[in-house]
Amino acid sequence: METDDDAMLDAAGRALTLYGPSAFTLARAGEQAGIAAATLVKRFGSKRALLVRLSLRWVGTLEGALAATEVGAGSALQRLRAVALHSYHRFDNPDTAAMQLAALAVDLQDDELRELLHRGWGIVRAHLARHAADAVAAGELAGCPPPEQLARILFAAMEGGCLAWSVHPDGSLMTRLAADLDAVLAAWIPEENR
Repeated sequence: METDDDAMLDAAGRALTLYGPSAFTLARAGEQAGIAAATLVKRFGSKRALLVRLSLRWVGTLEGALAATEVGAGSALQRLRAVALHSYHRFDNPDTAAMQLAALAVDLQDDELRELLHRGWGIVRAHLARHAADAVAAGELAGCPPPEQLARILFAAMEGGCLAWSVHPDGSLMTRLAADLDAVLAAWIPEENR
């Protein structure tokens, strides 16, 4: 039976989440996929190449994933909240959050992986900026920074909150991030909309 690329990438993602980047190996990714490490070598070439493919796939799926998140939200402000919180559901597990964030250190040390991270984060910030502009136009936000700056602020608050929680995972990450997001946005929600 032949394993397709998506199944192998899913398995590699599980192995990376379970073991973290320092203990991640092609053998462990192969175990998760039920295939030999040699199959991954033949298909992807190396551990680094596999990590690049994982990042490429993540960037390639972001637009669709964010669009699906936005469909379920009603107002522009609700879409803004949904996008701000979208990426963090997979981190809401103390056993794996630190492993997933450790992969960030690997991305930051590799030019190609860092560029892919930049592209992915840029997609998220563009969605945040669009919904922030829509929320201002709809009167749901007032007196806030320009949409691009607000997008950076919200993105930084969510990333920072996720990092802090991974060091000391007290309670639910999603509950904490949602409360922090609402506290930040509250300063710009007109009284009549509260």
